[in-house]
Amino acid sequence: MLTETLSIKVSKAEKNLLRRTAAQHKSSPSRLLRDALQAVLAGAVDAQGSLLDKHRHLFTHLDQGPGDLSTNSEHLRDFGK
Repeated sequence: MLTETLSIKVSKAEKNLLRRTAAQHKSSPSRLLRDALQAVLAGAVDAQGSLLDKHRHLFTHLDQGPGDLSTNSEHLRDFGK
């Protein structure tokens, strides 16, 4: 059950866009904002760590193989030809 009220300041254009978007989604402006807020906050929690950190288990052999090929002139000998 919702028990808290949050007030925000928006421009008239933002308010109109919010109302139109809510109507398109067959939702109330409040519901649309709550859903958006939840998505942003969930993304903020999920954003901790890099993509590699999150998927490191898929890249088990990163320490093997060649280093940065762009710094090795041997690998760049025929580049652009």
